Amino acid sequence: MGNLVGGCIFPGMITRRLELKFKKEARTSRGVMTTRTSVFYAEEREAGWAIGEAAPLPGLSLESLDEVGPGTASYETASEMLARDWGDHMLWPSGFTFGTESVRINGLVWMGTTDSVEEQIRSLLNRGFRCIKMKVGAGDFQEELALIRRLAAADPQVEIRVDANGAFDVEDAPARLNALTDAGVFSIEQPIAPGQPDALARLCSDAPMKIALDEELIPIRSRSSRVTLLDRVRPAMVVLKPSLMGGFAACDEWIELAEERGIGWWVTSALESNIGLNATAQWVAAKRPTTTQGLGTGSLFEQNFQCPLRLQGEQLTFDPEGSWDLSLLNLP
Repeated sequence: MGNLVGGCIFPGMITRRLELKFKKEARTSRGVMTTRTSVFYAEEREAGWAIGEAAPLPGLSLESLDEVGPGTASYETASEMLARDWGDHMLWPSGFTFGTESVRINGLVWMGTTDSVEEQIRSLLNRGFRCIKMKVGAGDFQEELALIRRLAAADPQVEIRVDANGAFDVEDAPARLNALTDAGVFSIEQPIAPGQPDALARLCSDAPMKIALDEELIPIRSRSSRVTLLDRVRPAMVVLKPSLMGGFAACDEWIELAEERGIGWWVTSALESNIGLNATAQWVAAKRPTTTQGLGTGSLFEQNFQCPLRLQGEQLTFDPEGSWDLSLLNLP
């Protein structure tokens, strides 16, 4: 079970801290995670308990778990969830929440041994995923290329995305992007470490594949700074994580600015529980996106909140008759 502590931040509001354990190690170029902790805020409303999740991600969020509070990105996300929730967790009603529409998501392959990665790929292909995202940059690059080539050969129709989490050196990045393109990769997220806009702009200008900004976006909170970055770097795509970027309204602004410039976007979860995943999925679905989203993280944990989200092949759906189980939070 998760590790739970609780208290009140003001009368009527209950706060809980819950640690969820991954079924398998979550390995990226930044390191390995075995657990994930979020802060939950609960208020009793007409239809039940309204819940907001603040989920700072170690190594990426600007705030630590102990620093979560007003003005931090994860707290702003939780506040927006609370403001929309009457206790039924129906935050953005749409065809998705009515059960008539779905959101197409990518399959995610975590780093690991060659056998582990190949097993994950086979499972995703067998389940019908036609967009697969792989983590790269922490292992032997030639072995990573070989795995990508085998994936491309197994199904030439699969869209292959890779995420380097900023692991490539500026000097090596062009050659690596060329090699990844030759192997069949469609796009890459954050090839080099954030904070190098000129080098990133050169890569985006010259790259043979689509480059998406990810970690680069997290610290940028003002509209003018967002405009400056997009105009300077000119990426093909931006990757949006509300919990890390200041909430859903902040991501709405990123989408507005990106679309004005012909820049695409997709949304990925930040390894939140099903509380945060539900909010993000509803928000995305209400926009009726045309690109594949990164929202397939609900089954990563040994325990999670029972919720109406369902995964049918590569389609994330919402069962309007589905129920919630919040017992993990031990609310009154």
